[in-house]
Amino acid sequence: MTRPWELARDERKGDKEAAKRLDAVFVTLVTACLVLADELLPFVPDAATRITERLTAVEGRLPAAEPLFPRLREATRPA
Repeated sequence: MTRPWELARDERKGDKEAAKRLDAVFVTLVTACLVLADELLPFVPDAATRITERLTAVEGRLPAAEPLFPRLREATRPA
């Protein structure tokens, strides 16, 4: 089992091999999420589109993180 948090810790300590493995783990994770987004498209098109947008790199970087399903705070507050 791969534990990305352990790889990140080792990378911070200067382990170059851990850095390479962490990159590979993230590539695998992003690829799996993109496949899931594609499979979800017929059922929840808005959510699938948001997943794809958040996982599509622009100039080599992913967009800034933001919630996929932001809570509607006004609608969930008790009266």
